[in-house]
Parts: sequence; structure tokens; C-alpha cells
Amino acid sequence: MKKKIKSYLTDNKIRFLDNSEIGDFLTMRVGGKVGFIIFTDSNEKLTELLEVLFSLKQKYILIGGGSNIIFPDYGKDLIVIINNSSEISMEKKDTLKVNTGLKNTDFLEYCKNNNIAGFEFLAGIPGTLGGATAVNAGAFGESISDKITGGDIFTEDGNFEYMNKDFFKFEYRDSRFKYGKDIIINIYLKFENGSKNSIKNRINEIVKLRTEKHPPYSSFTAGCFFKNPEVEGKKLSAGKLIENCDLKGYETEEAMISDKHSNFIVNKGTAGFSDIEELGRKVQNIVKKKNGISLEREVIFVSPGGDKF
Repeated sequence: MKKKIKSYLTDNKIRFLDNSEIGDFLTMRVGGKVGFIIFTDSNEKLTELLEVLFSLKQKYILIGGGSNIIFPDYGKDLIVIINNSSEISMEKKDTLKVNTGLKNTDFLEYCKNNNIAGFEFLAGIPGTLGGATAVNAGAFGESISDKITGGDIFTEDGNFEYMNKDFFKFEYRDSRFKYGKDIIINIYLKFENGSKNSIKNRINEIVKLRTEKHPPYSSFTAGCFFKNPEVEGKKLSAGKLIENCDLKGYETEEAMISDKHSNFIVNKGTAGFSDIEELGRKVQNIVKKKNGISLEREVIFVSPGGDKF
């Protein structure tokens, strides 16, 4: 089967790596060798590849910017697709059609240059529009789900069709795509008009805030590790709860709790999957014991068999 896939990729001039480290393409740098890492740069190549893998009954995982996810230390049979499709078009006078492989930074640059407002909250969030949609990314009281009207989906039963927003099943930092098998190819986003200067200033303001409060972008992290819990109808800060347990800056040999923001776990450079998993569990246990609050992980884990959990 591997020969068939390799032949298809070669014949169709799709870039791929065979038996390579997936961690090199993840912001936390945690993940060992996988069977294939495949790079698609257009929706046409992506959808055709998905159809081929579906016909071969091959399991795969699709990622974008590699944030908010860590892989096992070894997954020899895993097929990982990195989606780099990045086109934007005006669907209606107030709606954008966006390829889900578009990086958040490039999307915001497009918005700024075209006087499109309302997406500034994405500033400083790493990854792609597809990843942001799958985890319903947000900040400062806004979420990507507030803007989405629907999307073009490659469904787990092999169909390619438009689905409205209800299909996405959005929840706080969650959607049907986070752990499910459906793939988002395009999303449709409602927007409002604004001035280039005000958009630029708001983006700069948010990036400055993130730079002051979060670990440096060069740090090996997957973003906020835990969801902010809700207790008696009130949203609490996971970072504050962790900090109040005197865990800010706590270190093991391989990883640490950030000394800038306690909801970030940092790979010191040599951490494996189990190192991050154990540190995360330790934090959960301590917070539960001290505050009676269960922290739910926000970062996606991948099993050696290719399941997300």
C-alpha cells in the first residue's frame, strides 16, 4: 500500500517526506517519525489526495500550522497531510471564501490591505484558518465561530459538499472537526468594512499584549494547554489557577510551565510525548486537589494509531 501512495504522490508531483520527523513541523516540536508527511498547496491537489486515500481506506491526519497538537514519539504507519492551500476570494459583498491552509498572519495582512475588519482578535494566534476553525480559536471575547457561515467539507464518508454553520457543532474551543474525521476545505466568513489604520493599530495592540504576557514565539509550545474552566456560570483563568498552585516556572528535565504565562507548557528541546503528557497530568492533579476544579486539556494529542484525543 505504501508503494501505491508513493507512486501516486510522485506521479502527481506532490511533495512528500518518507519516514521523517513530524515534530519538525509542529510548534511544540513533539512527534517522532511517521510514514508520510505530504504537503498540498492547492485545494485541487488536496481534495484529489483525500479521495485517493479514502478509496484505499487509508487513515490520515490533516494539519495546518502545526500548533495546538502533539504527536507520539513513533508512528511508522501514520500519514500526515500538511495543508498549505491559501487562496482568498470575495464570495459576496460581505462574505469571504478562504482556503483553510491559509496562515492566520497572511489572512490578517489581506484583511488589513483590503479594509476588512473584525478578525483582529486572531493576531498572534499561530497556525492556519483551518486549525483556528477546528478548535474554535478566539481571544478577547471573540471566536472564529462568530464569523463563519459555512464551509466546503470533505466528509468522513467520502463526499465533498457545502455545509452550513450548524454542521460545525461549535463549542468553546471545540468543534466536530477537532477530533472528528471530516475535513474543512474552505470556510465562508462574514466581514465588516473598516479603515486600514484602525485595523493595523488593533492588530499591533493585540500582538503587543501577547508579547508581554505570553512566552516568546520562538519557544516550543502548543499554545494554551488547558481550556479556561467554567464554574457556576463564570469563566475562570486556567493560567491563574495554575499560578495559584505555585506551578509558574515549574520545571522537569525536559519541559516546564512557562514563567510568563502558566497555561503554557514549554518543551525545553528534548521532550517526548510522555514528558508533556505527564507534566500536564501533574498540573491537573494539583489544581484539582487544591481548588476542586478539573482542567480540560485544549491541546490535541495523537495516538500511535493515528487517533486524536
